Amino acid sequence: MGIVTEFEVPADDFLLAWTLDALPDVHVEIERVAVEDDDVTPFFWVSGVDFGEFEAALADDPSVRDPRAIETHDDQRLYQVTWTQSSGGIVYAVSATGATVLEATSDAGDWTVKMLFPDSDDLSEFQDYTAAHDLFFELKRLTESAHPEALGKYGVTDEQYEALVAAYHTGYFEVPSETDLQGVADELGISKNATSARLKRGYGNLVENTLIHDE
Repeated sequence: MGIVTEFEVPADDFLLAWTLDALPDVHVEIERVAVEDDDVTPFFWVSGVDFGEFEAALADDPSVRDPRAIETHDDQRLYQVTWTQSSGGIVYAVSATGATVLEATSDAGDWTVKMLFPDSDDLSEFQDYTAAHDLFFELKRLTESAHPEALGKYGVTDEQYEALVAAYHTGYFEVPSETDLQGVADELGISKNATSARLKRGYGNLVENTLIHDE
C-alpha cells in the first residue's frame, strides 16, 4: 500500500516564498507539480487577493519565471510558473524519491503539503534527502492509502476518489441522473461547493492522466 503523508513546510523550503511574504493574505492551492529533468513547473490556484497585486508580486519573485494565467473565475485564478532554483528544495526531494504531490495549500506563508510515497523505503529516502540539504518540515499525519493505484496512476486524491465513487454509486452519472449534486454532497457529508470542486478536479486528473497523457 502507498503511504500518504501530510507535512507543514516553510515557504523558503518549498515554493513562492517571496510572493507569500509580500501578500500575507493570499491563499494558494497547488493543482499539481510537473518535474522534468531540472525543470519544476507548479500549477496553482490563487484566491483571497487582488489578481493584479498578485501578478506584480509574482513578477518580482526571484524563485520563479514565466508566470502565466491559465484559467480565471470570479474568485480564483489558475497560474503556471517555472521554478528557477536548480536543486535542494522539497520539490526536488519529491522528484528524487518517486513521491507525488497530491495537494498543497498555503495560508500566512507556510505550506501544508500532502504527498504519496510508493512505500516506506521511498519515505526514508525522502527524509535522508531533506536532512542532507538542511530542509525543514514537520510531519503532521501519516497513513496508508487504500487506493494507491488511483493516487499514483491517475493523480486522483483520496477525497476526489471518494467523491467520484459516491457520485457513481448514487447514480449521479446516469442519464437521466438518479440524484443531483446535493445528493452526492449529502452522501459524503460535505458541502455542495466542496463536492463540486472535488468532482471537477477528479475529472480533470482522470482526463489528464488517461486521455491527454496518452496522446
